[in-house]
Amino acid sequence: MNQKSLEIVSAQKKQGKGIIGCFPLYPPVELFASMNLHPIVLWHLRASIHSLIESDQHIQDYACSIARELVQFVLSGPEDLLDAIYSYNACDTLRNIPEILHILNIPMLRMHVPQINQTQCQSNQYLARELANLIKATEDAFSVQFSPEKFIQSIDDYTKMRDLCQLAEKRVAQGLLSFDSFCRVVLSGYFFPIKEQITNLQALTGQSDNNISTNKKVFLSGIMPPPSPIIRAIEKAGMCVVGNDIASLHRNYAYSPKPTENPGEYYTDLFQNRFPCTTLLYKSDERVNTFCHIVAQSEAKGVIFVGEKFCEYEYFEFPYMEKRLKDMDVRTLLLEFAVNDAHHLDAYITRIQAFSEMLNNK
Repeated sequence: MNQKSLEIVSAQKKQGKGIIGCFPLYPPVELFASMNLHPIVLWHLRASIHSLIESDQHIQDYACSIARELVQFVLSGPEDLLDAIYSYNACDTLRNIPEILHILNIPMLRMHVPQINQTQCQSNQYLARELANLIKATEDAFSVQFSPEKFIQSIDDYTKMRDLCQLAEKRVAQGLLSFDSFCRVVLSGYFFPIKEQITNLQALTGQSDNNISTNKKVFLSGIMPPPSPIIRAIEKAGMCVVGNDIASLHRNYAYSPKPTENPGEYYTDLFQNRFPCTTLLYKSDERVNTFCHIVAQSEAKGVIFVGEKFCEYEYFEFPYMEKRLKDMDVRTLLLEFAVNDAHHLDAYITRIQAFSEMLNNK
């Protein structure tokens, strides 16, 4: 979150909208927005974090930077910015953080997403009940009322946003748009009202950066994209990002359910059919094959894994992914980032340049 994003959120609060700080990865933002609330997803916070003093009192230093920065922002951010916090069982670290943040005098909205393969056990009714309980808790916390008509409109807006993200992603793959520009707009959108997200994405899809060579095609994977200097180094080295399955990017906008007035039906569809993610354990069986398929479709000759240090979900997967990609004759590079690594990037840039030379030789 940069200063502009903070100003946007503050402006929404001044307009009387309740601000819900949502834990990553996939909160029900359509639902909250339909209830005249402003949901913001609490990641990509590094720009507003100057130290981890408060966070380090509660979170071990071997937790991922996403969790540590989230706790720091909530405990030390602008006073009274958040009116509630939403969380669900995203990963072993994030699901336990609400127990730490109970010291805050704001509502904690929680939901449990069943991590069960639907072919083995039907959990639709359970998830529908979880959504009904979440709606009731939100209505009580903010003195608002759920409206099926507004929910349909909110779904339409977020579907349009996801479609625009996919369109912009295609322009990146064609070398018409910098992946760095793409990431800045998409990630900042997590703090913007949906209408402004759409406006910014429409401007992005009409934007043309200097043509980027598509001779060396690479694919990016991970939870978060690498820091901007690393993205610029990738493109400066002559590589074009022709696809990604990054959790904060492609995994988030790859699928949109059909509109319905029933939140239980909508989110059951969304969680059952969304793009496979390492944090959705019931998707693990189809994850690797789906990943290899889209890499093959992209015609990438190299894959860059962007590792979030201490994220066991991703690191359990990397070795097998590398083996499968080797069988496909696709080269791989693993870049691991921790809390302070954004200030020490020279070694990463050297490795990126070497990887680009390797693709040249290939």
